[in-house]
Amino acid sequence: ADEARGWDVLPERRAAMAQAGAAALVIHGHPGNYGAMAYVTGFTPKLGAALALVPREGALRILAPGTPKMMDIAKRLTWVEDVRPLGNAPKTIAEFLGEGNALGSWAFGALPQALYAGIAAAVAPRALIALDPALDALRRRKSPRELELMRGAAKLLATASDAFAASLRAGKGVRSAALAAERAAIAAGAQDARVLASLSPGGVPLPLDAASDERALDPANAGIAVQNHGYRASGYVSVARRPGAAQARARQALAAALAAARGGAHLPDGVAANAIGLSLEEGPGDPLEAGAVYAVTSKAAEGGETAYASALIAVTENGCEVLWQEPA
Repeated sequence: ADEARGWDVLPERRAAMAQAGAAALVIHGHPGNYGAMAYVTGFTPKLGAALALVPREGALRILAPGTPKMMDIAKRLTWVEDVRPLGNAPKTIAEFLGEGNALGSWAFGALPQALYAGIAAAVAPRALIALDPALDALRRRKSPRELELMRGAAKLLATASDAFAASLRAGKGVRSAALAAERAAIAAGAQDARVLASLSPGGVPLPLDAASDERALDPANAGIAVQNHGYRASGYVSVARRPGAAQARARQALAAALAAARGGAHLPDGVAANAIGLSLEEGPGDPLEAGAVYAVTSKAAEGGETAYASALIAVTENGCEVLWQEPA
């Protein structure tokens, strides 16, 4: 996230606030999910819950966890100039809002209960309006700048998936292949890379918590996610020395889905999609929305074997751009 994108998205967000009758908007973010906050401000909380205060007109403010001395470091994570300690956030928000005005909220679903109760009490009897449906829908529509960042993430995903497949074909185990995929993505410039892998032939990808390194799995399945300048790309791969009926069915279903993909289209049976961007999950995947980017996955099972076929696509009114597709 950067200053240019932050200012670009503010007019639409402020229009949504005005339509709902909210004089200000409070955005919540925390280390596990900061997509909405990063989308508007570029800020990525590191230490706990943070809040962004967005007036209908005027400058933004961020309330960040930490002491006053830590705010100089927090300011490096955002283009917003006014960054203050979280402190007594309910009192600060009430003063920021002003008398008699309604307050909009975004991403309050994971807000700590005590903090939510304090904010609600501080602004009462004024309305606290959840703007998630309207703002999440706007966020799913990617700008040209965002699409460029997601194309970069897709290239990193290709690097990781190629490394996973190459390691397996060289005789390495799935844990070694997963580590090779993560290292290749990081070496190519990814901010983050995470790989799940199957622990049995044709098994469901799982976290690799143990030191075991199962070999000769055919097929071996993996779920791979990478991050580029805050934007994520993810997909599934199935690597098989002898591709079976399940893999053929998964790839056929994915091909049919990509051929039919366009704004308003419904996915064929057996194919799932989730909108993706600053978060791995940014909303419903069916029907597809023009302007959104999706991780699309087909999964098929045959004789106890599971196989995947996956792609990352940018949807338009008339079709889709394939940003990445699982290599054959």
